[in-house]
Amino acid sequence: MSRFFGLRKKSRAGRGAILTDDPATKLGLLRAADLFQGLNEGQMAHVEKITVMSRCERGRLVYSPGETSEVLFLLKEGRVHMYRITPEGKRLITAVVEPGTLFGNMAFTGTTMAENFAEAQEDSILCVMSRHDLEMLIREYPSVALRLLDTLSTRMRELEARLEEGLLRDMRSRVAAALIRLQEHHGSEEIPTTHQELADSLGTYRETVSHTLGQLQEDGCVRLGRGRIEIRDASLLKALIDADVTVPERR
Repeated sequence: MSRFFGLRKKSRAGRGAILTDDPATKLGLLRAADLFQGLNEGQMAHVEKITVMSRCERGRLVYSPGETSEVLFLLKEGRVHMYRITPEGKRLITAVVEPGTLFGNMAFTGTTMAENFAEAQEDSILCVMSRHDLEMLIREYPSVALRLLDTLSTRMRELEARLEEGLLRDMRSRVAAALIRLQEHHGSEEIPTTHQELADSLGTYRETVSHTLGQLQEDGCVRLGRGRIEIRDASLLKALIDADVTVPERR
């Protein structure tokens, strides 16, 4: 288990980690996870016994480079940023982990932290599983393996889309694609993100993103606010994504 989240059940509590001991609370959180959908009450009770639920305060590290143990996290509440530090000292966000997302360092699931840090951006609740725990669940409950495959396939498609955006599109369409992706994820036209977070996720500078967002605001695509971006015309953003076309002037 990670030295940050190897709790008393497995090891010991890490920095900012608080064990969620109440079985009813744990079961409620676990039942809400897609990974365990379809399991009956007895099976869920078994899952509750072998998994660890923990709370992590905002600003605390969930994982850091140099960790050697294989561990898988399922974020239940909050938000986690995965990032690495470039040779120039710049922070590059490689993923923004939202509730329901699996992440961690476990070779056979295709998830790896490599040289990434994982830091809680909000007070968060995580389900923590060791490789032994997950292998045992998969052997006993094949439906868990199928749902895990679905999750990893979805992530692979998202990574391919982001790679295509980075290689083939200009900055305006890259920012537009990132905004549409965030809009779909949050299910709202109002996206809680900062210019810096958006820049870190795209691997560019805040000034570049701020300039691009200013252009999109002038074109009527978005409205900028403090710590949020409102999508005003998704169709114009999608036009940029589809064809890298110039946004028509609004009259």
